[in-house]
Amino acid sequence: MATIEKYLQSLRVRQLRYFSEGFKKQKVREIEQNLCKVRDICKEYEVSRAAVYKWIYKYSAMKKRGIKQVVE
Repeated sequence: MATIEKYLQSLRVRQLRYFSEGFKKQKVREIEQNLCKVRDICKEYEVSRAAVYKWIYKYSAMKKRGIKQVVE
């Protein structure tokens, strides 16, 4: 049985948002330092996992050093 809240959430239109480069770099650093996980960022900021992984690919310090990193 669906609740009214879930129904209203389904009607809500997702806004197109932009995050600054500095914000993305900060979140990637937090992931690399194990301060948060990809899923935490996705949930808190309503961002897709694919978007966060693109940030990691683009801004990761490990990538620049040639180190492959596995992120949960």
